[in-house]
Amino acid sequence: MNQPPLIFVPDRKRTAQIFVELRPELFRAEFKDWLSKNWPVFEAFEREAHKVWRRGRAHYSARTIGEFLRHETALAELPNELQLKLNDHYWPDLARLYICFYPERRGFFEFRPGQSAVRAM
Repeated sequence: MNQPPLIFVPDRKRTAQIFVELRPELFRAEFKDWLSKNWPVFEAFEREAHKVWRRGRAHYSARTIGEFLRHETALAELPNELQLKLNDHYWPDLARLYICFYPERRGFFEFRPGQSAVRAM
């Protein structure tokens, strides 16, 4: 399978948008717009995935990270002032985006085919 070359730009949010544009078969059609509005969710997801990786885990659940973030947001002393949309439908997309940023961690998340068999990584 031919893949386009990776392009990195200094702005991480723009880099993420480029990943989604270059590999649309990996992401939900509406993920790019959702990500644009909920970028802090990816940053929090990435931060937690890094913690798990640094603890020596070679495989982990994106859903567990997402539900942890949902739980932490619900228990925060301050209300969710950013009004983050912690929608569980996007956990697989966040995991795929994470692997786009860190391809050396391929296998950290297990990807299953979604609505389209093409989406498994």
